[in-house]
Amino acid sequence: MKANHLFVSLLVILGIVGCKHNYSSEPRPDRFTLDNVERLVMEDILGAEKLDGSEKEYRYSAGASDLNGDGSEEIFVLMQDSYFCGSGGCTGFLFSDKGELISRMSVTREPVLVANRKTNGWNDLYVWSNGSLRVMSFDGKSYPTNPSTEREYNRDRERDTARQTLEVQEVYVQDGYDLKEITELPIFSPAHVYQFSFKHHGDPQHLYMYVIDMVTGRSELELLPIVKENEK
Repeated sequence: MKANHLFVSLLVILGIVGCKHNYSSEPRPDRFTLDNVERLVMEDILGAEKLDGSEKEYRYSAGASDLNGDGSEEIFVLMQDSYFCGSGGCTGFLFSDKGELISRMSVTREPVLVANRKTNGWNDLYVWSNGSLRVMSFDGKSYPTNPSTEREYNRDRERDTARQTLEVQEVYVQDGYDLKEITELPIFSPAHVYQFSFKHHGDPQHLYMYVIDMVTGRSELELLPIVKENEK
């Protein structure tokens, strides 16, 4: 079993901008990634709103994925500051790797997932808004601006099937317990890949991590050492 090919990183990309760095004297990058996304936030999100990042800190989360198959990853930034958020959610921004704004979405919450299905050559997105995941399809120029008005998407049946698939695996049948779905995923996680954790009475030193792709049926298992409180 090859580890780490299906596993979605549990690292959620979170950022805070504010009086960290002065970019005015530096040339603008030719390409943006998650490594330099802070500059996009400072110049293209805060700057567009005439907000000064040196006056206060602005929180955001971000993720990247190649949505149109051109070999370059688009970047999604979901702002977390009250200026960009209301009772229904926050504002999200989708940029090309060159820093061009592709879409701006209101009332958006996590998760923000990438579906396998494509529309006009771009992956659909599943975005949480107004109490449900919403299907966001590319219209040839951009994604919809208001997710709350788009049609709902329900992952419950697929998720339940993924869980049931694990529950009949020999490694779980033999003394597995405390099965939990991992729901806090990075932005742009694959929509049809599910991750679970469980413990094993026969191996109390490890936490078992199970991942399954419900499109391909492929699954993988990884063991992580459990760190006891007195060992931290």
